[in-house]
Parts: sequence; C-alpha cells; structure tokens
Amino acid sequence: MIHLSNIDLIVLFFFLGGLAGWIKSDLQIPDQIAKFLSIFLLLSLGLKGGHEVRIASDYSGFGPILVIGFASCLLIPAYMFFLYRKNLGSADSAALASCFGSVSAVTFIAAQGFLENEQIPTSGFMVAVMALMEIPAIVVGLFLFNMSKRQAGEATAIARESSIFSAKSVVLLLGGFIIGALMNEPSWSSIKPVVKDSFKGVLAFFLLDLGIHAQKQLQEAWIHKWKALLIAIFQPLLHGSIAVVVAHYFGIEKGNQILLAVLVGSASYIAAPAAIRAGIPGANPSLYVALPLALTFPMNLIFGIPFYIELSSYF
Repeated sequence: MIHLSNIDLIVLFFFLGGLAGWIKSDLQIPDQIAKFLSIFLLLSLGLKGGHEVRIASDYSGFGPILVIGFASCLLIPAYMFFLYRKNLGSADSAALASCFGSVSAVTFIAAQGFLENEQIPTSGFMVAVMALMEIPAIVVGLFLFNMSKRQAGEATAIARESSIFSAKSVVLLLGGFIIGALMNEPSWSSIKPVVKDSFKGVLAFFLLDLGIHAQKQLQEAWIHKWKALLIAIFQPLLHGSIAVVVAHYFGIEKGNQILLAVLVGSASYIAAPAAIRAGIPGANPSLYVALPLALTFPMNLIFGIPFYIELSSYF
C-alpha cells in the first residue's frame, strides 16, 4: 500500500506550474533564471554527494550498484531501439532509446526528498552513480542510429560523443562531486547554508518552471495514446521494478535500492534531448521531449517513487 506520508509536498509546485499552463496564465520564469536554477541544483547535488562520500565510513554496495546501473544504460536503449525501429523508424526509436536509457537528475533529487521524509538513509556515492549513468545510453542511441543509417547505405555524420562528456549536467555533477569530496569541515560549513539549506526552496521554483513546460508538451505527447502509455508509463515502471529486485538480490541497502530504481525508471529530458537535436535532427520532439517530461516525470513523482519504496519494503 502506498502511503501519503511518502509524498513530499514540494512536488505540488510542479502541478501548480501545470495548472498555470492549462488555464493559459501569463506566469513564466525567464529563461536565464531557469538556467540558473538548473545550474544551482546540479552543482549543489554534486557538492552534497561529494561531501557525504568524504564523511562516509561505509562504501558497501558501490560496485554492484555501478554494474547494475551501467547494465541498464546499455540494455534499455538497445532493446528499445530494436523494439520500436520497425514501427517508428530509426531516428525516433534511437531518440527514445537515448532518453529512456539515460536518467533524470531532477527525479533523483525528488526521490532524495521522499527518502528524507521517510528517514531512509542513502549513500553519498549515489550522486556519482547518477552522473555516470547519464552518458552511456545517449552514446548507445547515437551509435545505433548511425549504424542503422550505414546499413541502409545512407551517408551520415557520426555525432561527436566527446561533446556529451562536456555537457553541462555532467560537468556540474562530477565537478561538484569532486570539489565536495575535497572540502574539509570548515569549508563545507561556510557553503552549507547556500548549497544545502536553500536547496529545496530553489527546487520549488525549478519544479514550477518544469510544470509550465510539461503542460505545453502534454498535448503533443497524448497524440501517440497507447504508445505514449507503454513507452512513458509502463516500461519505466517495469525497468525500475526489475532494478529493485536485482539490487535486493545483490544485498544493496534499501535507500540505495530505491534511488537506483528511480534512476533506471526515469528518463532524460535535458541532456539526452540536447544530444539528440545535434546528432539525430530528424527525430520527432513530440516523442523524445514530450513523453519523458509530460508523462514519465510526473508519473514518477506521483506513483513511481512511492511504489519503489513500498516494493523495497516488501522484499
């Protein structure tokens, strides 16, 4: 049974943004401020994770978690590409494979809030796992698309995978993680009021902005109806549930099980779409942008994260 106590009410800011978009309010957050909010959240998340690793005394489970995470980033995009290629074509299937094989940092952040409310401890190294899981699926999706084009005899430029590694999210997460791990207690104490204490306040504004954009994408996403439900709702839940079972089998702690499931069951709507726009220009944004943002993200906030908590508790 899913309890209301599992739900962090900060997610209501996302639905406030969606309501504002639905009633066609003139509410909007300027692009430059929205960009700053994302930079703040990603860097803060990296710094907090690095500091928690520095003060942690137990790194048990890191190896199996990383293996499971990397395996999901390779298997999910591969099977999704071949599953949908015949029906959707190489471009759209590769785009979906990249997005749903990659991860959502904001969903991860929301999950941490849920777990804090439930007083379920997690390991700081999960931030590094998240950052490392963001890249492989994007590379796999671009590789499969170009492989398909070459097999069809069509000339195409190979997307530069190196640009993915220099993406803003990866630089901020891994860079912040390293800096946080190097910080001693006096240094951390001086930055903690900004990085940690104000984190949820900034997240509220970011979720509000996401809600506005998600509502705009929802109409496009729903054009695909049953495909949208299968791709953006049922498959992510299946992926996350499998991750909980596998993590339990390897003896991974409950909090880390849940965060891993959230990562495996999420979809990228920031880093992956940026890479897709550059490497697969023929892909349809109403699939690879709208589905992760308008359906998968709110599904995880409302149902996915509490479900993984209950599933992990069951085991």
